Amino acid sequence: MTLVTEGEYLGAQMVPWFFVSTEALQQQTVFLPPEVLHHLNVLRLQKGDLIVLSDGNGNAFKASLTGLEASKGEAVILGEALPTNEPLLQITLFPGITKGEKMEHVIRHSVELGVKKIVPVISKRSIVRLSRQKKDEKSRRWQKIARSAAGQCRRSFIPSVALPLEFDEMLDYWRKEKFEAIIVPWEEEKIAGLHRTLEAFPKGLKKVGVFTGPEGGISPEEMEQMRKIPGVYAVSLGPRILRAETAPLAVLSVLMCHFDW
Repeated sequence: MTLVTEGEYLGAQMVPWFFVSTEALQQQTVFLPPEVLHHLNVLRLQKGDLIVLSDGNGNAFKASLTGLEASKGEAVILGEALPTNEPLLQITLFPGITKGEKMEHVIRHSVELGVKKIVPVISKRSIVRLSRQKKDEKSRRWQKIARSAAGQCRRSFIPSVALPLEFDEMLDYWRKEKFEAIIVPWEEEKIAGLHRTLEAFPKGLKKVGVFTGPEGGISPEEMEQMRKIPGVYAVSLGPRILRAETAPLAVLSVLMCHFDW
């Protein structure tokens, strides 16, 4: 399939961006789901207006509204697929779960920064403890936040938010996934800075994990366990202690600056 030019893609960034199913995008005429209709009506868009439709799996197309009513609407796909705007570096974020809106802040802004997947973690010093039912509820809410954030920042891929893992479950996950590198910012690390550590990595790095602790931080015992897994790098984020909701965003920003921006 022939892709549109960069100029056409940048033009698509200026129009509203919505997610529909992969099956819907396979048709020339797309019947819009209720949640998209709601946003279209809020924005007061009209027949003939341009939008972008994406399936959240890397596919996105410019489309023209051909019909719009309160209860139904449709759009016609225009031209070829837009080029993906996804980073080549695939980052899985393992954020220590923080209280209330702090966690939602991490989810929302990590999606903006290009994270591929989010796996929340409950560790030794976590203040938040969740039952199985609460894990399910939180995961569904966080996934909705990730979807919304992906649409707002015009991503062609919606990052998945996994069920929260206990610390030991996270270690098992690491062993199975075999990341090329796992970055762990730790306030007790006094030598290895993040920037210097990244300079030693190959430029073609593809699959990276990032684990950040909760409000109480990472215990020495947890750090010792993590260091037994190949590819784990404890790093310093400088002389100042960052909040639990700030640290993951700082690491993601530096990673993207180094490998993608």
